[in-house]
Amino acid sequence: MIDFQSGYILRPVNPVFIYFSLLCALLLNLLPIGNYSWVPDWLIICIVFWNIHQHRYIGVGAAFFLGLLMDVHNSDLLGLHAFSYSLVAYLAISWHRRIIVLNVLTQAMHLLPIFLLVSLFPVITHWLLSGEIYWWALTGAIQAMIETLLWPVATQILLSPQRRPIDVDHNRPL
Repeated sequence: MIDFQSGYILRPVNPVFIYFSLLCALLLNLLPIGNYSWVPDWLIICIVFWNIHQHRYIGVGAAFFLGLLMDVHNSDLLGLHAFSYSLVAYLAISWHRRIIVLNVLTQAMHLLPIFLLVSLFPVITHWLLSGEIYWWALTGAIQAMIETLLWPVATQILLSPQRRPIDVDHNRPL
């Protein structure tokens, strides 16, 4: 795989690193810091990243399972996060050829609707099921903006084990 921003060929990804990063993102989501609008959904950033860059290792089924874990943790309607995570995973997989060739800031702007979908889907679902809307819950748009701003940082961190060194060793053929 080629890193289109730097032009370097990336090393093959280690599947252990993918699952470790998903576990770390899940643990960050499980921290008891509250459900504020300024707290990003670390797990969805990681799911979208790996579905764009390595969709053969992590797919819609894994996103559904991680969404079920988040539903149980949040004591929310069972399947709410599971459906939104799997929908977002599907969208990320189907957009991955378009998004991967863009630079990181343009990627973030293209991913803003995906992050908005995840943060506003529970609000819309509760509105459809109960008939009343919680206007304070629409601050999930702030969460989507923060996730969009964190996309370049996440890209830099999650691609760092795959980057080849800049100084070339002439004794190695690749």
